[in-house]
Amino acid sequence: MDELKRTLRARLSPSLARCGLLLAGLSSCLAASGTELVYAPINPSFVGGNPNNASALLSIAGAQNGYKPPTLTPLQNFNNALQQAILNRLSSQALTTIFGKNSTLVPGTYDTAGYSISITDTGNGNLQVTTTDKTTGAQVSFSISSTDLNVTGP
Repeated sequence: MDELKRTLRARLSPSLARCGLLLAGLSSCLAASGTELVYAPINPSFVGGNPNNASALLSIAGAQNGYKPPTLTPLQNFNNALQQAILNRLSSQALTTIFGKNSTLVPGTYDTAGYSISITDTGNGNLQVTTTDKTTGAQVSFSISSTDLNVTGP
């Protein structure tokens, strides 16, 4: 009986090994089947994004945002509003002086308590407006085209 088992094993082992190799070879030769990967954007800001995702994405971004604006006291709010009102009034008065009686922009230098405003004709129909802070010496300036304005000489 043992002899019979050994003989069968000796004959079947190479056959099973060959069958296994044959199956492995056949399965590797078969064409792979599958579908194309299709990209669909999630964010509605991108072309093709689903607009129904907007509220969900916004709520997620809001939950992750850790920024908290500084809270101002009512006194600080009032002080900021008062400062803006005063600066608005000063700029209105300065504009009335700068534009003159005929509403024409007159080049020159105009002084207030804290600022000096210089309007210079730079040629080629351009004007440069420079504002200087008298306490710090900081300057900001911008250029405008005098073709849009009625400009008179000094």
